[in-house]
Amino acid sequence: MFTIVTVDDEKMIKRSLRAMIERAGEPYSVIGEATNGRDALALIREHPPHLLVTDICMPEMDGLELIAEVRQQYPQTEIIVISGYGEFSYAQQALRYSVTDYLLKPIDPEEFILTLQRIRERHERDFQRLTGRSEHIWGSLDNTERIFQMIWTVQEDGLLRELEAFRNRMEAVEMDAMQAREIYLNQLMYMSQKLSEMGGLSYKPSFAQRDPSPSLEKQHEKFHTACLDMLMEVIRLRNHAQSLQIRKAIRYIDSNFQDCELSLTSAADSVSMSATYFSRFFKEETGMSFMKYVTRLRMEMAKQLLANSECMVYSVSERIGYSDYHQFAKAFKKNTGVTPTEFRKIHTFMQS
Repeated sequence: MFTIVTVDDEKMIKRSLRAMIERAGEPYSVIGEATNGRDALALIREHPPHLLVTDICMPEMDGLELIAEVRQQYPQTEIIVISGYGEFSYAQQALRYSVTDYLLKPIDPEEFILTLQRIRERHERDFQRLTGRSEHIWGSLDNTERIFQMIWTVQEDGLLRELEAFRNRMEAVEMDAMQAREIYLNQLMYMSQKLSEMGGLSYKPSFAQRDPSPSLEKQHEKFHTACLDMLMEVIRLRNHAQSLQIRKAIRYIDSNFQDCELSLTSAADSVSMSATYFSRFFKEETGMSFMKYVTRLRMEMAKQLLANSECMVYSVSERIGYSDYHQFAKAFKKNTGVTPTEFRKIHTFMQS
């Protein structure tokens, strides 16, 4: 089954999309519908789809923010953007995130169905290319995708459920050890190559080694262990890469905190992350929010400048990134308990 999530704040558009997908036939299934990016992201985290079909202009989290998040967290998910004629500038921004396709409203049903077919066919060709086998080998493509999604999105509980469900399915059809080994190896070949292409992770499962006396139970255990090993490698890779990105962003902030144009978005752009994703991981890495970190830098610089009697009090705000003196004075008093003028007087008195 090729799973799809649709996102649009217009009910008629969602109904139209569902009708066209149902018309396309059995391989396609709408597993979720949302009216904004925030709700869509919650759906995707619960059940990562093969394809996301999203509008651009929506309330709360718009399509561009949603696309950025999905590209960051679920890079294997295909994305179709739909928009009106007057939204071309937004569509151009969406194309920066390597969306799969872009369709104009009103959507032509034939064009939409052809687009679905083209995406699914490429998806299946990728599976065959990476495994060197037919995707019809015991219908394992959907199972492989669900297991891989759980590994790539680091959902251990979900992974364990998928592994148990797949094991039960194999036992229900009385699979023998050699058949099970071939299917498990087929899955691992595909997932290992996907990890290499998407995350630069070179993983060679020990499962590939020959077992002179295989048993069905041993095949289950070895596959289970290999998948958990993959999960741990993804966690290691994700944590390392995330830490490097945040450290790079900190260097950028430390060099630019005196610029009044510095913002969460510009800092996130410096390391090619979405603002929402960056904000969350910045706090995890530093123990404080982006704004608190920037404010701390600015207040320390302000103290140094105010301690210098040659620097006019009103000019300090501009030199540390505040375009408005009153905003600076309010922030300074909140952080030190005194106004900038009072701080200078106290410092001058202490030095005399």
